[in-house]
Amino acid sequence: MERFAFLIHPLDMRDVVRWEPRAAGKRPELVKKMLEWMPPHVTSHITGIKSITGKEIEGYFIAAAFLPEQFISLPKEQVLDKIIKAGKIAEELGAKILGLGGFTSVVGDAGHAVAQNLKIPVTSGNSYTVASALEGTFFAAKKIGLDMSSSSIAVVGATGAIGSVCARIMAQKVHAMTLIGRNQARLDKVAELIRRKSSCNITTTVDLRGAIPEADVIITATSAPEEIITSDMIKTGALICDVALPHDVGREVAQQRPDVLVFEGGVIRVPGPPDFNYDFGYPPGTSLACMAETMLLTLEERYEPYSLGRRLKPERVVEIKEMADKHGFTLAGLRSFDQPVTSEQFDRVSRYARNKKQSPDRLSFKP
Repeated sequence: MERFAFLIHPLDMRDVVRWEPRAAGKRPELVKKMLEWMPPHVTSHITGIKSITGKEIEGYFIAAAFLPEQFISLPKEQVLDKIIKAGKIAEELGAKILGLGGFTSVVGDAGHAVAQNLKIPVTSGNSYTVASALEGTFFAAKKIGLDMSSSSIAVVGATGAIGSVCARIMAQKVHAMTLIGRNQARLDKVAELIRRKSSCNITTTVDLRGAIPEADVIITATSAPEEIITSDMIKTGALICDVALPHDVGREVAQQRPDVLVFEGGVIRVPGPPDFNYDFGYPPGTSLACMAETMLLTLEERYEPYSLGRRLKPERVVEIKEMADKHGFTLAGLRSFDQPVTSEQFDRVSRYARNKKQSPDRLSFKP
């Protein structure tokens, strides 16, 4: 049976407690130091993944246990050493491809340094992450009655691997878009690339706080270690696809802004049904799209660095979606802050958006 492995790590202290209940109530500094000492290890054996073609595969979750801020703040050599050792475990288990989850795909030249030290190919899963995020965005827009062609679109983190390819593909489907990032020169390069291949009206800005309140639809995919979009920045009736891990949108938005819809990009129903033998916070039988890409490549026996580095190819986003359709991987609805998005939420945001258009001054929402 073909076999894969996927690297995981805790996104926050709640994840750490889910992994190890004895960490509850401990000082964050102590928990971080414990994670530094913790060697990479197998967290679960994944079974039961069965394509609608009949082919079955198995895999492993392997932990490279740092928090997001540790991947950034600790010495690069220390972080890479743990990730590479986790990859060596995957090789010993007979995995033929390794998926890099979360911040393990950010360090070391966006995964290249890890790949150079392993005998098996490595992928970030970003191609399927983009495909599922865009699919979810158009699905959600239709549910709340937003016309994407006439809406104000913003892509946050537009110079990153996920953000830039999201913008390039979205530009083929909308009339206008604002690219938001931290480096104006890099933003201009992405904008020029898009202008060469589409008629979309592109603007760029490094002013996140100034641009977000103008957007009807936001796709955000930065590598920020903490939230960057807060409840006071978002316009009434807005739709936000948060592809980032950890999330770019503050959790308080769910409590303070009933007039907007925030969902996580890339939650996928895996055929089988699979048994992940591990609780990573999603309903049974579902996974993140980055995990699912590694599964799809294993089912196809495409053992190659499919999504690696900072330059994703739009054609691969299209191809991986075709693989997903072939094997029965589907969008598992939408989720927002660990909960499924309900029809009531769609209807509520739709009503706010309609009322805002009818009486924009009177119904402007402030938390």
